[in-house]
Amino acid sequence: MYKLAKPLFIHCQSPMHVGSGSDLGLVDLPIQRESHTGFPKIEASSLKGAIRENFEGKATKKEDWIDIQLLFGFDDDSLCDEVKKEFSTQKDRDFSGALAFSDARLLFFPVKSFKGIFAYVTCPQVLERFKKDLAICGEKDENLKKLKASINLADIESTVADKEYLCTKKAEDKWQVILEEYAFEVKKNDNTEGLANALSQHLEIHINERIVILPDNIFSDFVKLFTEAITRNKIDNAKGTVAKGALFTEEYLPAESVLYSLVFANSIFTSDDKRKGSFKKDAQESEEQKFRTTFN
Repeated sequence: MYKLAKPLFIHCQSPMHVGSGSDLGLVDLPIQRESHTGFPKIEASSLKGAIRENFEGKATKKEDWIDIQLLFGFDDDSLCDEVKKEFSTQKDRDFSGALAFSDARLLFFPVKSFKGIFAYVTCPQVLERFKKDLAICGEKDENLKKLKASINLADIESTVADKEYLCTKKAEDKWQVILEEYAFEVKKNDNTEGLANALSQHLEIHINERIVILPDNIFSDFVKLFTEAITRNKIDNAKGTVAKGALFTEEYLPAESVLYSLVFANSIFTSDDKRKGSFKKDAQESEEQKFRTTFN
């Protein structure tokens, strides 16, 4: 059992392709999606591998490489001989890394807006699941407790956090938001505003005025129909022309998408106390400090 769980928020600063392999549909290389909802996701193994690669790119000394093995699990493919000596025997290599990741789930999907450029769209089902996932993180972190408390699902469907920024007036006391070519009647809601303010502090991006909570089925349509599909081709190096049959379409999650994952931390799963390093203590405070050091 893991002793510590924290949310990890992912803000796409450029279109992102995390592929699921080739497909026979309209898009040759689609992104990963949940089988039961069709919502975009990043599988835990893909996320962990990408984060590990980023850590490896920043490693500058032997101790950094050793910590990476302890955090993510042993992998000798990219290790130099000096570091391999630290894991020379099978016993040295028989351990599970201190970190584990859940699948990254979609929290906000960016949609073009008639007013305000774009909106961060979500739905009650996504927020309900997000609240349940936050409950896994426990009750000791006051900031997370406040964030979970801010997710009040009462009467939040078809609401906005700030009607002045995205909405146009439809009639007396009636407002609408136009997303892509579709108009939705919405109302301002204090619960939505509270959620927007709380999330802005954790995401470190300004989302307060842009949040729109749509019905579940409408949100589902947006995330299935309004991702980016880019047509690419492969050039034959010898001829300088397009290779035969090498035209393909690749799907991307749009820039400004927001996802979240849960990161779980524990002691290194090995009986060798020396190998446990900074995670050898049982105290949660020690592990939490190591967790913060790792991701800051």
